[in-house]
Amino acid sequence: MSAAAPDPAVGLLERCFPASMDEVESYVAEMHAYLRGCGVEDCGFELELMAREALGNAVRHGSRNDPAQSVSARLAVHPGRVELCVTDGGAGFDWHAKSISVPSPDSETGRGLCILKLYADTMEFNEAGNSICISKALPVEEELMSKDNDATVRLTLEANVSAKNTEELRSLFKQHVNEGARNLELDFSKVGSIDSVGIGLLVATHNSLVKTGGKLSLCNVSQDICQLFTLMRLDKHFHIAQALVEG
Repeated sequence: MSAAAPDPAVGLLERCFPASMDEVESYVAEMHAYLRGCGVEDCGFELELMAREALGNAVRHGSRNDPAQSVSARLAVHPGRVELCVTDGGAGFDWHAKSISVPSPDSETGRGLCILKLYADTMEFNEAGNSICISKALPVEEELMSKDNDATVRLTLEANVSAKNTEELRSLFKQHVNEGARNLELDFSKVGSIDSVGIGLLVATHNSLVKTGGKLSLCNVSQDICQLFTLMRLDKHFHIAQALVEG
């Protein structure tokens, strides 16, 4: 895709940090605070989603989770759009030959670049493939748990389902399954963001439950996350109930 015409940035947030998911979390939190300071809040979910994918790829794939490697991020707020460029010190990849399409609903990986393609207005790699720039147009203004008799465990998840906490969640889900749960119902009322690693965990959990005659279901899912699941065709894979909108 062609890049948007250059224009002066209203604000700029540049950081270079060790390649670790803890640093990604720190940058995402700083990014939210910075965007609020710039008066840019309406695209918060989409910008965080894309930032998590771009930064997560740089850490996990480009830098191989090696904190001795560094990742740089440059967030620029322009009139009418936001641009994020992420670069790692890895060898890159052949993005020319990479097919970016929505994976099968039962696939546990392969959604990162697809999410970026679906949510970004522009997406460009450098020739080496170790740097990506994405942009997004700004809108124009005008742990609780219960268990019942059918072996269903209901869990209320916290704010994020991302690479930072998937191993903790994986252990939690496995614990309940080992204790006899056939079905898991996850309450997303507190969940504000999710990334491709978190989606992969949900798919893996559902696949495991189905093998034992059970199922995974999600309730109180926000409109933004529900739309993401629909784009990923996951609404055909397990039950997703959107949160009711009051008004």
